[in-house]
Amino acid sequence: MMHALGKFPWFHVWLLAAVAVSGCGQSPKSLPVLRLGHAPHDHHSPLYVAAMNADYFRAHGGIYLKETVYRQDYELIDQDRVVARVLIDSSPGGEELIRRLAEGLFDMSFGGVPAMLSFMDKGSPIRIVAPVMAEGTGLVVRRDLPADSWQDFLSYIRTDATRVKIGYKVAVSVQNLVFKEALRESGITFSDDPRDSGAQVLLVNLFGEKNLIPALENGLVDGFVTMQPFIAMAEERGIGKVASWLADLPPPGKWRGSPCCALAANDAYAAANPEISAALVTLMLRSMTLIRMNPEKSAEQIAQWLDTSPAIEGKSIPTISFLQDYDQNWTRGMELWVEAMVKSNILQGKVKEAYAGGKLPQVIYNREIFDKAKQNL
Repeated sequence: MMHALGKFPWFHVWLLAAVAVSGCGQSPKSLPVLRLGHAPHDHHSPLYVAAMNADYFRAHGGIYLKETVYRQDYELIDQDRVVARVLIDSSPGGEELIRRLAEGLFDMSFGGVPAMLSFMDKGSPIRIVAPVMAEGTGLVVRRDLPADSWQDFLSYIRTDATRVKIGYKVAVSVQNLVFKEALRESGITFSDDPRDSGAQVLLVNLFGEKNLIPALENGLVDGFVTMQPFIAMAEERGIGKVASWLADLPPPGKWRGSPCCALAANDAYAAANPEISAALVTLMLRSMTLIRMNPEKSAEQIAQWLDTSPAIEGKSIPTISFLQDYDQNWTRGMELWVEAMVKSNILQGKVKEAYAGGKLPQVIYNREIFDKAKQNL
């Protein structure tokens, strides 16, 4: 019988395929799909490091991403069992990234906390499943502007007759919210309207991170507020310098350790796929540990993923605080964001009501997924 079957090579191909499929438990076509979004900057580095270190994570916990197409298509494997196909897609940060999550175009996504809060407030069925990072944000000014500190910056604004123009990437962002609050605290008037001649600072929407450095280089703005690695890029190219890290802006200590980026999930997806969601969160939490343990190697890999340079990421990564839990700074900072966004009339619905009623955590967090992920660590 075996001799007869040996005459048919196709049978061996079929047999090997059947064995491979049975070993994984499911054929590729029947695998659940997890569509995962991120913005192409290093605040979302846990994803990149996880995707580029499959052997390490297989040996350290058994949950890892097996590459099919670099930066795009992966298998999520848990204890040698393929549990999902992960399709990774990048999108501009801020509202656009989270809009795609809210509309069901992503199942899970990294993104900025204020944008998440804004969409939750309007009733979008998304919640945060894990903290990701804090810090890593700053005010960059042109090299010749006489400001090497926040106080220098204020002095320049108050003494120079020319209105200072500061750019930002999108309207609803951590950096923009902190900067506006610091200007108010310092008694500086500002406006987004170029016709407002009474404003000491003109805020300029540059519509995306990619426009920050060109705008500074071409003199369209005197500086910008943003996150890494664009701060390190401006320094490396010699066109900008850090006037202040946003964590150091007034009032003193208010912004230190405040939330910047988180990982959120569409409620329907998380409810239908709790094991997959928790496995992905577990892997991201482990990836954050690896970044802290091996910052130099991580910087090289992050640079490769983002098509930047190890020198830039070597400057950037040490300024970012990657998190594994909702610590006191995160909780305090989240309330500050909500408070600031309510004051600015950005939040007027569900999140505002939850905050007023003392039920904010229930509305903005999916603790079931996070707690399940933490149990796997």
